[in-house]
Amino acid sequence: MVESKPERRLSVILIADVVGFSRLMGAHELETLRGLQEHQFALINPSIGQHHGRIVKLMGDGMLVEFQSALDAVQCAVAIQNGMISRNEAVPEDRRISFRIGMNAGDVLIDGSDIYGDGVNVAARLQELAEPNSVCISSSVYAQIEGKTDHPFLDAGAHHLKNISKAVRAYQYLPDSDVHSAKSAFRPFVDLPEDERPLATGGCLCGQLRYEVTGKALGSMLCHCRMCQRFSGAPMLEGTTFEVENFHLTKGELKIFRSSDIAERGFCPNCGSSVTYQGRIGYWTNWVVVTTGSFDEPGAFPPTYHLGTESMLHWVRLADDLPRTSCKDSPSLLEAYRAVGQEVP
Repeated sequence: MVESKPERRLSVILIADVVGFSRLMGAHELETLRGLQEHQFALINPSIGQHHGRIVKLMGDGMLVEFQSALDAVQCAVAIQNGMISRNEAVPEDRRISFRIGMNAGDVLIDGSDIYGDGVNVAARLQELAEPNSVCISSSVYAQIEGKTDHPFLDAGAHHLKNISKAVRAYQYLPDSDVHSAKSAFRPFVDLPEDERPLATGGCLCGQLRYEVTGKALGSMLCHCRMCQRFSGAPMLEGTTFEVENFHLTKGELKIFRSSDIAERGFCPNCGSSVTYQGRIGYWTNWVVVTTGSFDEPGAFPPTYHLGTESMLHWVRLADDLPRTSCKDSPSLLEAYRAVGQEVP
């Protein structure tokens, strides 16, 4: 007997969860249950229906919803979050019911009326990543709604999610957020688990300059921009980002070159090896990018996304599926150049 293959389809998955549900139930059990039911019937169910969604299942303090359109799914999620804020205005803060919402577009397995698979798992992890009242979406959703909605989604960086093999780039909608906020927009790198505190060492070609980093990496980018091509003498430059207080020179001194009004680059004054890139203004001063090739063990810092793809050489062939961003589409670069009254070159 030939075993039938499981049915699959591409879907947009929305997962919502009540913030602090156990606390609310412990303090106001009946009121919380009745309030959740009221929100479900008055706001949530109608919003899902209006945007052509299907409630796959309710999970006590949350729900799993499937859509066929990313735009419908995003508009539904935003409507729910904005509606909940309005409905909570007259409710004491300690009794408010609010949601975190995560969304992903991907392949799912069909089992009767239920769905499973990585497409669902990523949405669940993004829900955990979301701020209260926010909507956190994957890059696969963002690519389908970019330019099609007036709701601002801020770049929340790439994240290593629990039990997900590849880093996932996330974008977040925060009601009443300022899309031009430097603090919100500057998230171009990867967030790793808080307990990761590696020690890494490196230095220049001649050995006159040595350094160590004592904190977690915030991610590694492959930059194709013309400045990085010239600085490295290579088709692209990989740089790994750290909080500036975690980078320490243990031998020698960097020679600093101000490469633009927003950043400066450090290199060995003897052999010329490129070592650092650091912002000069605002939030950029909190981070230092260390050239990955200068590490003693560069293999410990694989790339997590591509930047400056508008300058990528035509004969470069990328075989990975990492997120790719042009300089003019990078929220952090836009904000940095805006601060000095310039456009991204």
